[in-house]
Amino acid sequence: MAQLFNILKITVGKESLRARVLVSPGMPLRTSENIEATARVYYLAPAIAKHLCLGDAGSEFQECMGDTELAHLLEHVTVEIMNETGLAGQVSCGRTRPVVGDERLFDIELSCPDDALTVGSLSSATFMMDWAFLHPEAPAPDFAGTVAALRKLALSLRGEDEGAAEGEPEAAEGAPVTDEVAEEPAPVDEGPIETETVGAAQDEDEPEPRRRFADRFRIRPKMGAAPAKRVADIEPVFGGAAADAQDAGEEPAE
Repeated sequence: MAQLFNILKITVGKESLRARVLVSPGMPLRTSENIEATARVYYLAPAIAKHLCLGDAGSEFQECMGDTELAHLLEHVTVEIMNETGLAGQVSCGRTRPVVGDERLFDIELSCPDDALTVGSLSSATFMMDWAFLHPEAPAPDFAGTVAALRKLALSLRGEDEGAAEGEPEAAEGAPVTDEVAEEPAPVDEGPIETETVGAAQDEDEPEPRRRFADRFRIRPKMGAAPAKRVADIEPVFGGAAADAQDAGEEPAE
């Protein structure tokens, strides 16, 4: 069955994970080639719009989301899944770089406070983007359910229970996103979600619909507490109907 991405290799370092990602032949390379599918991804994870993004189109991802690399969009969705679990640490970040010599190859580098969490988030993000770009007629992935399932899995691998984790303080929603990170976590502090990429600058005379597309993104992210490290191989984690199919041993609808 056709897939949008093929993850060729994953390398886990001390503090980061690098994935060599191939955009499958015949698939679009840029979000501008299928703006409707890009919008579906946004509606699944609207907080990606306010991620700090060190490209040349602006300081936030919303400025280049309408015309950027699909691998770059995958990076942001992965970072947001990690962030929403509340287990990704003070700062979740990523960087997407093209591989010289092949326009379809990219290296995505992600902060890796927990190997299982990072790999599971990347795998789940590829599933969500497959749905948005290839199978929109299927039921939409349950983003919140996927986050909850991944959080539960990560905690179980650490030997922790959800009750203990729920006792951790949560950051307040809607707090400003800045470049500064507090030295110690506090209940109302919020660190940035940073990404650095080869972001494409938008043309001054670009079509009006594309400018309006960027203007829709206005939601702040929220952060969680710092986790411990653990190495594990993780299959995609799904929520909602996809989770039911996974538990029954069936293939998720695509």
